[in-house]
Amino acid sequence: MKEGPRLRALKRTTYLLLCAGFQPRQIGYRYLREAVWISFKEPEMIQSVTKRLYPEVAKRFGTTNKQVERAIRNAIETAWTKGNRDTLVLIFGELFVDRSVKPTNSEIIKILADNIF
Repeated sequence: MKEGPRLRALKRTTYLLLCAGFQPRQIGYRYLREAVWISFKEPEMIQSVTKRLYPEVAKRFGTTNKQVERAIRNAIETAWTKGNRDTLVLIFGELFVDRSVKPTNSEIIKILADNIF
């Protein structure tokens, strides 16, 4: 059976997230993975994260925009502090080098969406 583009993109996103140290047990991991897929499929969504992207993810998971934002932020914080440093540098480059500066959710989503293929 042939693999579709969504499945390939989700596999690649999952691979990147796991290698970087994101924790699949966190709900934010699932929200982040979905947000990356949506942003990959519809790049203009990254321009309106709070008005369009979070509501779309929230709708798909039956939750609120605020919960999506908070959970993604928590997943990023965990990976940023406890993740695989080498992989984080490889994926996020300059953004990760200065660890005193925390990236925004939209920065992480955009970089991951750009790295799917």
